[in-house]
Amino acid sequence: MELQLFGINHKTSDVSEREKFIINESNQILLDNHLKNAFPNKLESFFGISTCNRTEFYFVGDQNLSPKVFEEVMTVLTNEEMDKDSFYFLNGHDAIVHMCKVASGIDSQVLGEQEILGQFKKALKKAKEINIVNGKLLKLSNKVLEISKKARTKTNIGLNSLSVSGLAYKLVKNIFEEPKHQNILIVGAGSLAHSVMDNLFKNGIKRIKSVNRSVKTIKLDDDYEIISSSLDSLHDELELADIVIASSATDLPLIGKGAVENALKIRRNKPILLIDLGVPRNIEDEIRNIEQAYLFSIDDIEKITQDNYGQRSIEAEKAMNIIVIEAQAALDEFSLKDTKDKINLQLAEFLKSLSADEIKQFKDSKDFSELIRSIKTLNIESLELNNFEDIKKLDDHIIKSMIKRFIENA
Repeated sequence: MELQLFGINHKTSDVSEREKFIINESNQILLDNHLKNAFPNKLESFFGISTCNRTEFYFVGDQNLSPKVFEEVMTVLTNEEMDKDSFYFLNGHDAIVHMCKVASGIDSQVLGEQEILGQFKKALKKAKEINIVNGKLLKLSNKVLEISKKARTKTNIGLNSLSVSGLAYKLVKNIFEEPKHQNILIVGAGSLAHSVMDNLFKNGIKRIKSVNRSVKTIKLDDDYEIISSSLDSLHDELELADIVIASSATDLPLIGKGAVENALKIRRNKPILLIDLGVPRNIEDEIRNIEQAYLFSIDDIEKITQDNYGQRSIEAEKAMNIIVIEAQAALDEFSLKDTKDKINLQLAEFLKSLSADEIKQFKDSKDFSELIRSIKTLNIESLELNNFEDIKKLDDHIIKSMIKRFIENA
């Protein structure tokens, strides 16, 4: 079995297509049941990740299984109409290198951004909690985190790079010379929304309100906190907001064209800036057609800054060298372990066929030459154990040592 993945990202598609393919906790549970039935003994485990930039599906399974797994996943998620050409498929070394590029921020639209490492870690943790990831995939994914951290600490890939929340503030600052005088509405109260509020607050902006599905207290420092109001108040709050930043987890837009048009009437056409950080999107794209509304999606704002891009590109090359070497070493380590495990299984399977008297005879004589000849010459058919070919390739003295350990412990 080998590591494989398929996915869609900001390089292959825009946000309008990416929002159609989202991996979350509930659909991963559905996929787990479905894929176990569809691929018995062919797929070890899987997990997925969805961020602003991408959705990717990682799994360990039989070679060349990706196209079939892709079809089943798209069927379960009712995404059969999506263009397969927008997706990339990787396996083996290419797959683990790609995962490291993602987790380290090299593959992000904002080169070197650091939020993705935490998002990758969170996705893996959630997959463990719902018991869908285990075995080789879990071990390789932990290795990905280890390599990614090394790539970041050994280079300056994150040199002054902005997070998504930092980009949102930069956009606000570009448009409003004194944003602290503007009324800001944050839609959502999750980790990204909290990060946005924290970033705004640290830059001297305090006229912040929050709307969320449930009432939530967001503490920004020891002396300042924001208490979110419910979504029922969203339309009223739109009438007061000069800037709206949305990052709620939702399947359908929370802010429609009609709501913004009504808000602008109450505001007497005072302009409103809307920043949609959600994937799927929180704000209807048709709002772009309203004269006094200025809408920016996640794809729009990430094109705004390329500060220190040249230096970060140089550091990215250094990080890639680390990743490529470390990824190959990790695969070699796992391959060696797999081979050793398989050989031990092959030998144990063969020696189990010996009677207690035969084992005692070998233990007393300490002469294993006849046994070694038998192992190397017998035609033992076992597809599961590779017809014992791995152990037949070993030198006699290695087999002798392995037999001795088995006999002594028998």
